Amino acid sequence: MNDEDTTSGPSISDSNQEKETSQENELGETEEEPLSESSSDSEDEDEDEDNEEPVLKYHRLSGTLSDTLRKDAVSIMAVSDRFLALGTHWGVVHILDMSGNNVKRFDCHSACVNDVCIDTTGEFVASASDDGKVVINSLYTPEVFPFKHRRPVKCVALEPDYSRKPSRNHVSGGTGEELILTGKGWFSSVDTVIGSGEGAVWAVQWRNNYIAWANDAGVKLYDVIAGQKFAYIDRPAGSPRPDLFRCNLCWKDDETIMIGWADSVKIGVIKDRSNAKSAPLGGIPLAANITLPTKYVEIICEFRTDFIVSGIAPLRGQIVLLSFITHSQEDRHVDTIAESSSSNEGQANLLSNPPEIHVVDLNGDHVANDVVSLFGYEHYRANDYRLAFLPSATSPLDTTFYIVSPKDIVVAKPRDLDDHIEFLVSRARYEEALAAVESATVTKKEVDGSVYQGRMKMEDVVAIGLKYLTSLMDDGNFDQVAAMSPKILRQDPKLWEQWVYTFIGVNKLPIILPYIPFKDVRLNKAVYEMVLSRFIETDPQTFLKLIKLWPHELYNSSTVADGAEALLQNPVHANNKYLLEAAVDLCQNAKRFDRALIYGLKLRTPSILDLVVPHNLFQTLQMNAKLLMEYDMDQAINDEDILGSRLWTGKDEGFGGNDQILDESVRILRRAGLQQGVALLVENTDRAPVPSVVKELSGSRKSLHVYLDALYRFDQHEGIQYHTAQVELYADFDPTRLLGFLKSPAMYKIQPAYELCELRDLVPEMVYLLGKMGNNRKALLLVIERLGDVKQAIDFAKEQNDDELWDDLIKYSMDKPPFIVGLLENLGSHVDPIKLIRNIPEGLAIPNLQASLIKIMTDYGIQMSLREGCGKILVSDAVKLMESLYLSQKTAISFNGRELQCDLVR
Repeated sequence: MNDEDTTSGPSISDSNQEKETSQENELGETEEEPLSESSSDSEDEDEDEDNEEPVLKYHRLSGTLSDTLRKDAVSIMAVSDRFLALGTHWGVVHILDMSGNNVKRFDCHSACVNDVCIDTTGEFVASASDDGKVVINSLYTPEVFPFKHRRPVKCVALEPDYSRKPSRNHVSGGTGEELILTGKGWFSSVDTVIGSGEGAVWAVQWRNNYIAWANDAGVKLYDVIAGQKFAYIDRPAGSPRPDLFRCNLCWKDDETIMIGWADSVKIGVIKDRSNAKSAPLGGIPLAANITLPTKYVEIICEFRTDFIVSGIAPLRGQIVLLSFITHSQEDRHVDTIAESSSSNEGQANLLSNPPEIHVVDLNGDHVANDVVSLFGYEHYRANDYRLAFLPSATSPLDTTFYIVSPKDIVVAKPRDLDDHIEFLVSRARYEEALAAVESATVTKKEVDGSVYQGRMKMEDVVAIGLKYLTSLMDDGNFDQVAAMSPKILRQDPKLWEQWVYTFIGVNKLPIILPYIPFKDVRLNKAVYEMVLSRFIETDPQTFLKLIKLWPHELYNSSTVADGAEALLQNPVHANNKYLLEAAVDLCQNAKRFDRALIYGLKLRTPSILDLVVPHNLFQTLQMNAKLLMEYDMDQAINDEDILGSRLWTGKDEGFGGNDQILDESVRILRRAGLQQGVALLVENTDRAPVPSVVKELSGSRKSLHVYLDALYRFDQHEGIQYHTAQVELYADFDPTRLLGFLKSPAMYKIQPAYELCELRDLVPEMVYLLGKMGNNRKALLLVIERLGDVKQAIDFAKEQNDDELWDDLIKYSMDKPPFIVGLLENLGSHVDPIKLIRNIPEGLAIPNLQASLIKIMTDYGIQMSLREGCGKILVSDAVKLMESLYLSQKTAISFNGRELQCDLVR
């Protein structure tokens, strides 16, 4: 027994009731009322209430039910996984299929059917009636088992697997105040009284090995195997009389009983008693020979409600209650409501509220509730309603509830993922709906974790997503629309095109631009061209990024290139680096390589000259020679070799010379002459004629110098007619290389060259040109007087090899001691030192004269020794040659007589 005190739990508030159920009528009968109705106060409820999602979905059971109930009324209903069993007030038991079509009927009672029970195998149906009979009908055979009792029978239950057990037990009870277990005997049935003397038996449920029944005292449980009662669950204090409101019993599982009686809800769990001989109960010691039952019931949930419970059932760890709303607290304690014959208010009070389905947790806290509009609800009371419950062995979502009234039956099922999505869409909660439908199509999981087997497909994801995008667009959330587009539009080109045009229409194209597909999904070329045209003038930088990012197959390169080139003709945009770079790519894609070359030169694109040879663009190169030279000049400025060293020998450019430090501008010009552009011109003079190039460069002397310098170094025979002009170009831009050019085989005019050098006061070049013209004395005088370089003067005299020039050099040097020393040290064998010494004025102070004389004498001694040695070698060689000649002449020669004969004689 369970002696725990019964206390009132938290009440359920219906102030936030959801006033919505789904409306379905399978027969399409327009005269049927909707399943849910809204109260007049719903318009004043907060918006949050409208967003509360129902837990259940509803539809009215149709079929032939309306015809069946046209002249009768339902009093009780039982369900199985194959059919429904209805008991009526006229004592008929109807068997319906799951759609509500009448399959079979049993006219087995003469009064109202109070209870119906279906065998777990679905082969037998038992019914109990006010006529005092229990009748068990076989559905598939003619067998009928009637059992007569003296008083009205209110409830009946078949043992599990009734059809397969030989005992064929059933339990029943009623106003006879006995719960009777009836089984099969040898010749007749055998009755065993399980409980009696505690008032009428109002309800009974049999699950596995346990029987639970309700009488006036409360609810008791009986262990069939042990053959004993083991628990008693009393009614809460202050409960209405037990006969006023029906007790509702429901087994949640084999060991959990759910009780809903009047305004009280309890849930008990059957447990094993660990120690049969336990401590005394209530302080009263137990006799030594008394043993407690091995089972007991623990109440795990208990609370009171502010409505009458007309039915109870489990739902995924929650409780489903069919409620009847009373007008006042007093209505719970009386049988009838006093009528006021003359008062309209009294007549109004007779009308009942529609029943409601409340879903609560185990603490009695509100989860959801729905108002269910059943036909004729205004005239029914709490005991007129029933809640039948059909659990599912596979998924809780397949659990079915039947809300039964005398003239109507509504079927309720837990809302699945499809229903959840439809609800979210109906409330414009598209983001949540989209997440839910993705869960259905991707993870294949229901809300309860079971495998999703609904109807949602990828098309539904798109449809919901489009509604979501539209709502965001209407609210001005353009960034969010763009971010969600790939997820919703996926790989549908038509949808992408539609939304791109939509963004263009609201002038928000830059927002969706990063999301426009161009790889796996290809849109119409017109779309990409439209996008490019929007940015070509307003945002050239973005335009360039798109040209670089998008494959050129996406759009017509010629069309887009025309737009870019037209814009570049405008002086405002002519030098826009983004447009130029884009034009290079577009023209190459459009096979306009000549235009690409021009734009690339303007932009200084490093590899643009690679287009010249494959596409034979030499004519374009020639016509844009000035632009090409500017390109090479920029390349030279940025050349690391230029920036890394200021030393330039000049040897690798074709001119000899000593190492010298050059001005940076000169180094840049020299490096420019080694760049790819000028190399293409000078190496292909057959396709880029020199006169044409020179004409193009005539307006830029610096570029002309670079070109002609590179041309001369590549081929000295090309551009001969420009050699004279090159003298002035060297003098202006690279004077250090002028002398080398003059000494080379260049075909320049000497006199104009000398005049230019004289005008520019280029002494070394003047010396060379005077020597070349034969005016050696003037040249020597310039070396001595202007350059003061004795070594150069001596070298000049050696080059000319003129005795008179040596005499002039000695003469000019007599008043210059440094020159005298230089002559003494460097004359060598060209002039007799005695001649120089004799011409030195007496008394002239000459620094290091002694060392110079010693050097002359040493050199003279060496020369004499070399002469003497050479003479000895000459005599020795002559003697050896004479001896060799003498020996060869003395050698005999063998011959015969025939060799001396004349050829004619022979």
